Amino acid sequence: MLKALIIDDELQSREMLLSDIRQHCPGVKVMCMCASGKEGILAIKKEKPDLVFLDIEMPWMNGFEMLEMIDRVDFSIIFTTAHDRFAARAFRLSAIDYLLKPIDSKDLKEAVRKAELKSQDNNNIHIDNLLKNFRRSDEDQKIALPNRDGYEFVDFKHIIYCSAEGAYTKVYLDNNTHILVSKSLGDIEELLAPEIFQRIHHSTLVNIRCVTHFIRTDGGYVKLSSGEQLPVSKSRKEEVMQKLGLKK
Repeated sequence: MLKALIIDDELQSREMLLSDIRQHCPGVKVMCMCASGKEGILAIKKEKPDLVFLDIEMPWMNGFEMLEMIDRVDFSIIFTTAHDRFAARAFRLSAIDYLLKPIDSKDLKEAVRKAELKSQDNNNIHIDNLLKNFRRSDEDQKIALPNRDGYEFVDFKHIIYCSAEGAYTKVYLDNNTHILVSKSLGDIEELLAPEIFQRIHHSTLVNIRCVTHFIRTDGGYVKLSSGEQLPVSKSRKEEVMQKLGLKK
C-alpha cells in the first residue's frame, strides 16, 4: 500500500483526485490533502509519503519552489498540471510522471502503476533535471533516454542525429557512440527541440547545427560534423533547405 499526499490549492481538484484514487487505485492510501506548498512541506515531514500528487500552479509557492525547499526527495512524484505541451515535454525529458487536468482515469492508473514499480534511488536526479530543464533554453536541455538499466541523461547539443530501427531508435552522439533507445523515432522527435532538430527522411532526424554541407546532386544529402553523409528525401528537401536558411 502506497502512502500518498495530494497537494493542490484548488479544493475541487483535490476532491476529484481523491475520489478517482479511491475508485481506481486500491493500492494507494491518501494520508492527507494540502492546499499550499507550505502545508505540503509540513505534511511530507510528518507523513513520510511514498507518493505525492503535486500541482504546479499554486499561489505564493508553486510546486517547483516547494521541491527546491526539500533536501531529499525520497518519494515518487506525479505532477498534476494544466500546463501546455511545452511543459509536458519538459516532464517527459526528465522521465517524470505527470497528469494533465482534467485527469483521465486510465492515465492515473498508469502513473500509479509506474510509481509502484519505480525505485526511489534516482528521484533526486530526475527532479533536479526537471527543474533545470524549465530554467534552461532548449539547446541546453537534457533528454532522458531509456535503457535496460533505467535512463541516461544526454545534452541536446551532443546528439548529432537519430535513426529509426523498427520500434527502436539509435541516437548518435558527438563522441562517436550511439544509444539504442526503446522508443520510436516519432516519440524521440516529440521530445527534441523543433528549432534544432529536423526530419530529413522518414527514418532520420538530424541536429541542424551539426550539418556542415547540403548537397543538391545525387538526390540530395547532407554532410554532418561527424563526417557522415545522410540522404534527404524528396518530400523533405524544401523543408530542410528552409531550416538551413537556403533558397531554392
